Amino acid sequence: MRWRQRTEWGPRSLGDDEWAVLEAQIDADDLEAVEYAVEELTGFMDAFREDVDGHPMVGVTDGQLSVTQEYTENRRGRRVLQVTFYASGPVGVAQPHAFDRLGSAAGSLVDHLQADGIVVSEIRWSEHPYRKRAF
Repeated sequence: MRWRQRTEWGPRSLGDDEWAVLEAQIDADDLEAVEYAVEELTGFMDAFREDVDGHPMVGVTDGQLSVTQEYTENRRGRRVLQVTFYASGPVGVAQPHAFDRLGSAAGSLVDHLQADGIVVSEIRWSEHPYRKRAF
């Protein structure tokens, strides 16, 4: 259930103007409780809306970590909550760097779900290619 990788995964190092992108597809019987838990964790962050590649991106950010969430279907056709983390900060340049931020955010999410007693069937973690920062 936990995401363990805390190192760069791209074919090259993360750039100053890029985000490292980590997605969690959360399968649970009570997805609204999961959504509420994510909102509790990110409640201190500022809301944002940006157009990225012609599509709106809506979420919250603290300037170094951004989080979006939406309902979608997993590969088995089951409704899941998709939470996507975007972290900035290249290794050796920023402290903590993007991959430490992602590890911390992923761990906090799992810990918070467990502390709230939310039963999760599965969390499927996916590391996506780096992408240009929208802000």
